[in-house]
Amino acid sequence: MAKLYRFTNEKKKNVFLNNLISCGGNIGRAAAKSGITRQTHYNWLKEDARYAAVYENDVRPQAISVLEDEAQRRATGFEEDVYYKGQKVGTVTKYSDKLMEILLKANAPEKYRERSEVKNVDGDGVATTAWEDDEDG
Repeated sequence: MAKLYRFTNEKKKNVFLNNLISCGGNIGRAAAKSGITRQTHYNWLKEDARYAAVYENDVRPQAISVLEDEAQRRATGFEEDVYYKGQKVGTVTKYSDKLMEILLKANAPEKYRERSEVKNVDGDGVATTAWEDDEDG
């Protein structure tokens, strides 16, 4: 077994929190790997302020990082085996355009955010253009 991060003094909680990170924040999968129910996690959040703080401030960001790493891998390409009649005959590189779009919007929102153009014509026939996300418009 890999070395566990020590988040609390209780082994069951540490096991679950470490599994939660490796499962990318999926509570159900982490609970199953840890031998507890999902509800146990929610009970701990409600009953143990230290646990709740560790979950929110330490574990959750690490779990999100695991998901971001996987999204990055899929967006920039990953190898997938190709089989023919049960035999591996090669590999193909697959990409996810949607994940690439999401990563760009998340990491450079000023450049890749969704925008809508709105044109207004006043009573004198003067047209003005504003972007939906403009703070001044």
